Amino acid sequence: MTMNTELVVSRFIGRAVLVSFFLGLLFACHRPETVQEPFTEIASAPQVLAPGVISSSNFHETINAIAEGNDTLYFSRSDQDFKQSTLFRSAFVDGKWEVPEQLAFSGEHYDAGLSFSPDGAWAFFTSKRLPEKEGLNKEWNIWKVPVQDQSWGSPEVLDFPINSDGQECCLTMNKQGMTYFASNRLGSWDIYYAQYIDGHFQSVTILSDSINSSAGEWPGYIDESGSTLILSSIRKQGLGGDDLYLGQLQAGKWSKAQLLPSPINSSSYEDSPLLSADGEVILFSSWRETDFSKGMSNIYVAGWPALSQ
Repeated sequence: MTMNTELVVSRFIGRAVLVSFFLGLLFACHRPETVQEPFTEIASAPQVLAPGVISSSNFHETINAIAEGNDTLYFSRSDQDFKQSTLFRSAFVDGKWEVPEQLAFSGEHYDAGLSFSPDGAWAFFTSKRLPEKEGLNKEWNIWKVPVQDQSWGSPEVLDFPINSDGQECCLTMNKQGMTYFASNRLGSWDIYYAQYIDGHFQSVTILSDSINSSAGEWPGYIDESGSTLILSSIRKQGLGGDDLYLGQLQAGKWSKAQLLPSPINSSSYEDSPLLSADGEVILFSSWRETDFSKGMSNIYVAGWPALSQ
């Protein structure tokens, strides 16, 4: 290589390095910031979810449903004496949960609990609004409302076999249409199962005593495989008040419901459990006292332990 050639190459490399340097600065200045996802920094110990935004110090909050991307959640907010309950929605935008938006069909009656059909065309919820159908209980019933282009239609009460002359609540459903709800139609609050196919519920069956007991049970979450059920129950062997239990479907039979340990459960009341869409986070309602809230139940969030393994 001649001296002139070496000089040309050296100058070319020098210019290339200089151009790369300025291009690096240019892209660094225009590089988009990392988008923060919800639930990216969740501790193993339960923490109040979005205090002052979703969880409050003067209302009771209960988690109901969460979108597949974990970026939208639905919850109910009740007054101190549980005389009124309203359904809300909050979206995770720019790294934080937005101020909740009241669902258009809710607010006049006592509404709680929300679950969506597999196709997203319907939302099911519990309400104390009076049903117009004969033979149904006048206290608690399960209703449905059409979801129309992210808006809502007019609610209508479900008929038999889901509702009955007893009380029903807490319907939860997965994307396979596997449906669980609570009813006291036989005298005790127990969990029932029904399959939802082509917009209709099939025959209803009561779960075995591996899940149900005389103490009362209410379902909160069923996973997509239908093999993991998380419920609440007021049993003497619990840590206090309502506690959360885990049941697993093995070879077509439910295993004995397992009490979730502390710090998920506490000496206070825990209910309405729900796992995030990716199954890595548990959300639930608890009455445990904190500096933020005393005498009110709030939504808590924690990393989900591999208790089902």
